[in-house]
Amino acid sequence: MSNITPLTPPTPGNESNAGKPNHRPATVAALVELNQLIAKLQNPLTHHSPTALRLLVERLAELNQDIEQTLSASNQTLARASEGMQSLLDLLRLADGTPFPARQLFSLLTPLHQEMLLARYQLVGKV
Repeated sequence: MSNITPLTPPTPGNESNAGKPNHRPATVAALVELNQLIAKLQNPLTHHSPTALRLLVERLAELNQDIEQTLSASNQTLARASEGMQSLLDLLRLADGTPFPARQLFSLLTPLHQEMLLARYQLVGKV
């Protein structure tokens, strides 16, 4: 039995928006809604009043902004993970003939794994 704890997903509340509820939908859900709204607007049989049309366009803009913010946050997280991975690779290259204990490798890889999980959860709207 190992005394190494398994990696867990990042917990909400570690971000600068910790006190705010997460109003941002999951990227997939936002894309689904975006496609539905576009289909509704493209339907030639549907006649929208100017007010309804304005509301649909406003919702499209909101969804677009939500998706952009989510992708931007995930991109920043992936960039940090990439920098960390490069540092780890440089360290391993310099220590070519030096054996590393598994615990030491685990401690080096854990933050990178956490960053990758964070990026993934940002994309699916769990953070």
